[in-house]
Order: sequence, then structure tokens, then C-alpha cells
Amino acid sequence: MAPMRNAAPLAHWPFSRGRPCSRVLVVRLPCGKVFPTGPIYLASLIGRSGAGTAVRLLDLASGDRSIPAKSRLFEEIASFRPELVAFSWRDIQVFSPQDSDQGFRDAFAFMYDPSPIHRAAASIRGLGEVSAYKSAISSNVALIAGAARAFPGIEVALGGPAIRIFGDWLEPRLPSRVRIFAEGDLGPFFEFLGLELPPDPVEPGVDLANIERAFPLWPEYQDLTIGVQTKRGCPRDCLYCLYPKLEGKFPSRRRPEAVVSEIEAYARRWGVRHFWLADAQLLSVPEDSVHLEEILGRIVSLGLELGWSGYLRVSDLEPRLASIMVRSGLEELEASIGSGSQRIVDALRLGFSLDDAMRGLECIAAAGYRGRILVNLSLNAPGETRGSLAESLAAVDRIRSLFGRDRVVPVVFFLAIQPGTGLEELAFAEGRLRPGYDPLSIWPWRARRLIYNPPPLGDMIGRACVEAFRGGARGRGHEGPGDRILAAIGRELRR
Repeated sequence: MAPMRNAAPLAHWPFSRGRPCSRVLVVRLPCGKVFPTGPIYLASLIGRSGAGTAVRLLDLASGDRSIPAKSRLFEEIASFRPELVAFSWRDIQVFSPQDSDQGFRDAFAFMYDPSPIHRAAASIRGLGEVSAYKSAISSNVALIAGAARAFPGIEVALGGPAIRIFGDWLEPRLPSRVRIFAEGDLGPFFEFLGLELPPDPVEPGVDLANIERAFPLWPEYQDLTIGVQTKRGCPRDCLYCLYPKLEGKFPSRRRPEAVVSEIEAYARRWGVRHFWLADAQLLSVPEDSVHLEEILGRIVSLGLELGWSGYLRVSDLEPRLASIMVRSGLEELEASIGSGSQRIVDALRLGFSLDDAMRGLECIAAAGYRGRILVNLSLNAPGETRGSLAESLAAVDRIRSLFGRDRVVPVVFFLAIQPGTGLEELAFAEGRLRPGYDPLSIWPWRARRLIYNPPPLGDMIGRACVEAFRGGARGRGHEGPGDRILAAIGRELRR
């Protein structure tokens, strides 16, 4: 993580003079309750450094949320007395046309609902949601700045996925002494700590006995899904994707025995039964097949009773790997086809053939898979037409013919224009955005530009989404928002 701000050279920073930092508090800022895989791996790597540095992990996404985050943070600092507090900021900007995302629903109602009454109601609700969104960002900034002011003898660092994407916009809001690390390279951060970065840093070396001491809230995640990473980095150049920026374009694969040892420890020591293989995507390139097959084969050999899920590039799937996926406990598979039109898939730079993707899904079906298939679709991608939308509906129907209607879940999303992506470059070229725009704004008239939903189909797709949101309570038991949106688009196409 290279520092964005370099007010003083590393040689003058407190922990770069040969004295390693003796106590580090890692703080995950408030977010949805998802297992803190990144902070766990960071704490484990610090433990691997061999310097005897004590680490504590405060996860503000778990624990008693009725206690103000500031009180919890300050109490932890006062009791643990760290030399450095390292904040991890997981996410900021989410555009999700799901029933649970009221802010997105109201933004679309404000923009596309034909009823003036519904639009007015959405605008009133939207003011509260904009306020809550801005308040959440301000609260995190206030936590970091407050710790820096209240404990002037403690070093403060900030990193995490949100900072790698939006750090340029957050930096001016923070005290200058907060060191911001915005890249995936851990070398400068460990130099800041005065520690040697362990060799092969892709291997966190998770020791659950140490994690239990560092992370007292770990029991809250025993019955939830635990994230385990098998590799970092993705060489693909998908138009909208941030993972190459977050993790780098060159894959670093973990040793299969180390991955399985971590999974086994969670399963046997904590009783965990559900795992998410938290790679940017499984099978990023064909060479990943051998790596994944060895990991899953070891799980089968150990006789571990578990279920796992992951985001898979199904175009590279072959019968042998499909079989071992099913035997090792595959319980949910997320597959991104982007569109049912090869022309749109190519425009998105996804780099696969839809025919190959369908053959991969046929392999999974033939292997006896009985779990759910989540099919990701990007609505109104560049070059979308009524014909390509119809091809996407047909592709979903074809997948349902393989697995059954109730087991196929369309996950509809809009392309969010985010910094450093090819989609941002396209938005500049099309005049949708100008350099210097604020990517953190969610005022509806600005969010409309950050969500790639251009004419001539934008209004029609927007109306279909609004209709689907209104019909949520009336949907049949198996129908989710993706089903309802696609059904509404189908009706629009038939008019």
C-alpha cells in the first residue's frame, strides 16, 4: 500500500528507524456484517513478521452496535495502548437494484416513475437517505480524525478497498498526520511499522489461536460465511472492474495445502460450515483450473463436511473440475455472463465466449449440482439494444432449462462508473462525465450520471425497475428483484 501522502520521508517516520512498532490496533470501520478477511490476514502477516508485535482487531461491524463506535474505539485504544492504529475502510459506494437497497429504489423512482405522487414521495425519502449516506462517510472520517486528535502520541494509518478507490477524495477531509496507504503493496506499510514484510506475503499464515486472542468477537462469525482467499490479482481487463486496481493484474496463487489448512482450522476449531472463496473470480485464466482442482481435491480427501461458494468464470470449466466442485461441497455458484449477447460481452471486455460459458454450466449440471446459480447481468451496457436485451432473457431461460427455474437467480446490476476503470474513460469520451467529478455524490441528478444507464433504453429499463420494485410484495415465493426486473423488461419489449 503506497502512501498517497508523503509529508515526511519514510526515514523520518517513527517506526522506520530500526525500532519496530510493538503494539498495533487494526480497526475495521463500520460496514455490513461480513467476516473481516482482510483485517484477519493483515493481523496474521504482522504476526508472521517475527518481531513479537502485539496485534488487536476491533471490528466495528460486529459487537454491540448500540454503543457508539467512538466510545468503543476510544475504550479499545485506552485499554490496549497501541503505538499505531490502522483503520481499514471496506466500502463506500454501492449501486444495487435489490429490494434491500432503499436508496437505489428511491433514486430510480425519482428519476423514472411516471407518477408525480410516487416521485415526490421518493424525493422526500431520498433526502433522508442522502443525509444518512453522507453521515456514514462523515462518521468514519470523524472516527479517524478524532482518534488522531485525542491520542496525539499514537500513529494513525488508513487503508482498505474504499481507500484504494476513493482515497483522493477522502484525503483532504483527514488530518495531515494520518498516513494513507492506497495501493495493494504491503511493503511501504510494513516499513512504516518498522517490520520486515514476510516472504511470500500472499500467504497470511492464519493461526486461529492467535486470532482468538487478537479478535475477541470472533464467535459472532462462527455460524456465518467465512471468506478465504486462494489467490490475489486478476489479469483481465473488464470494462467496469476494479479488482486489477485493488489487487494487481498479476495473479499470486497461494499454496493449495495452505488454503486447505486454513479452511480445515475454521471447520474443526470454530465449527464453521460455510465458506466463500473470496477471489476476484475463480478461474480468472485457464491455468487456475489446476490450482482450484488441487484445493478442492484436498478438501474431499480430508472428508470435511462443508459448503462453499464463489464467483466463477464458468467458460473455462471442464467436466473433471465440475465433478470435484460438486463433491467438495459447492452450495452456491455466482456466474457472471454480463449479457446474453456476445456483442455486449465483447463490449464489456469480458474475454469469453457465451457458448463456452453455457458449456461450463452444462458441465456443472451434468456433475449433479443441486445448489443455486446466481447469474449476473449488466443492464444497458455499452451498445445495448432491444435485441440484446431479448438475448439476455433467452439466456436466462436456457440456464433455467438446465437447473430448474427456482434454482436460477438473476442478479441484475447497473454498471457503476468508478475511478480508474475503462467505463470511466468511456463516460469521459461520451461526455457523460467531466474530469473533476465527485464519485461520492449520490444526489439523484448526480447519481444518474454515475450509474451507466444511457438513452435510448435508459428510461425503459428505469421504468421496468420501478415496476419491479413496486411488485416486490406481490411476487411469487421464488421471485427476487432480478426475476421481477427481467419480467418487466420482457413486457416492455413485447409492447
